[in-house]
Amino acid sequence: MKVTRDDAENRQAILHIEVEDDRVERHLQRAHQKVAARVNIPGFRKGKAPRRIVEQFVGREYLLDEAMETLVPEAVGVAVKESDIESTHTPPRVNVVERHPVVKIDATVALPPVAKLGDYTKLKFDQQLEQVTEDKIEDQIAQILESQATWEPVTRASKMDDLLTINAKGLVEGKDFANVDGGDYLVTSGSMNPVPGFAEQLTDLKEGDTKEFDLPIPEDYPNEEYAGKTATFSVDVITVKKKNLPELNDELAASLGENFKTVAELRTRISENLEAQAKNDLRRSLEQKIVDALVDGAVFEISPMIIDHEAEHVLEDQQQQLARYNIDFRQYIQGMGKTTEEVVSEAKDSAELRLKRSLVIDTLADADNTTITDEQIAEEIALMKEQPQYANEDLDKDETRDAIRRVLRRRAAIDNVIEIANGSSTSNSKVKKTASSADASTPETATKKPTARERTKTPRRATTSDK
Repeated sequence: MKVTRDDAENRQAILHIEVEDDRVERHLQRAHQKVAARVNIPGFRKGKAPRRIVEQFVGREYLLDEAMETLVPEAVGVAVKESDIESTHTPPRVNVVERHPVVKIDATVALPPVAKLGDYTKLKFDQQLEQVTEDKIEDQIAQILESQATWEPVTRASKMDDLLTINAKGLVEGKDFANVDGGDYLVTSGSMNPVPGFAEQLTDLKEGDTKEFDLPIPEDYPNEEYAGKTATFSVDVITVKKKNLPELNDELAASLGENFKTVAELRTRISENLEAQAKNDLRRSLEQKIVDALVDGAVFEISPMIIDHEAEHVLEDQQQQLARYNIDFRQYIQGMGKTTEEVVSEAKDSAELRLKRSLVIDTLADADNTTITDEQIAEEIALMKEQPQYANEDLDKDETRDAIRRVLRRRAAIDNVIEIANGSSTSNSKVKKTASSADASTPETATKKPTARERTKTPRRATTSDK
């Protein structure tokens, strides 16, 4: 097979392919077998007619059309491989230039994108680590106490923050609006459930009391059928309960099941968690700023074919997310007041930005000669295996290891710039970090939530939110 290459603009190459006769003949023979098996030719059973008869019956061009369906992908694939073009996972654009006497094909292939970075060594940020204060620790303590609270029935009149068990019926112009049968209702000031003012109406009521009242429904109420109208409620109070917060003592700390023995140990753990969260937040913030600056200062060469292909994935992701909620994609577009063309254009913009963000980080890693050792990958895999979401995954596959290597390599490159731009590192090590706070360029297969070692567990609601 003869292949010549012309480099075109926009990081694309055109392969001019002349397919040898032997290859064409093999695919014609396969086409004959397929066609013979599905057409009825008088005097022959299906699949038994010789090729000469099949060609006479359907025509050589029909047979060639059938052959081209398998010949073209094979020929293009071989040509790309022989040309040593690095894969971008973007399908080539193919044009069959000639079919007789020689099959000639032009295949436009997307070349790997490139980025020329600006002088990132001059980036400067003055962002400080958020300090862990006593007030923040006390907030976490308060959440723990709330999570351990108990409810005690009382005979007094209800007041804010009590828990009522009620039967309630709400009507709007004779139609059922909000009904409760023996349900619990937390009387909270400013509650919007079911409408503003309902909670306030349930104060100063005792067990066995009944109250009827009217409340206006807001104009912006989600259900337009009721918006702006008046609801009439009838409420029967079954029980009134008050909240009892436990005393903060060593006994409570030990009961939390996190190997605490004293309140002091609990406070220390909370402080460590808050500090770890502050470091994670600082790093994510600096990473965002650095990648944004790298993108703004770089010059890119990206094939439009790659952007179009990536945009298809963006749209597929959107459709899959909507499908989880049984939302039709076209109806969603109409509801947003957009045309299909506008949505496709937005997807291309998103795809291009995602590609650029990934590209600048990889280029940065190349420029800094960032390397990741097999030992670091093994350590990461060991940490990932501790996580339940990876319990059924084979993390020792080559493609998984390669993905982890990319994530850690990108992270190391960003950490190097963080030290330059912010004057200090946000972690104790440049590379010994899990792939948990991945940016948009990080492969999903290599991302993970923080391990127990990173999180330093906090009981129940005292847990700080890690990604």
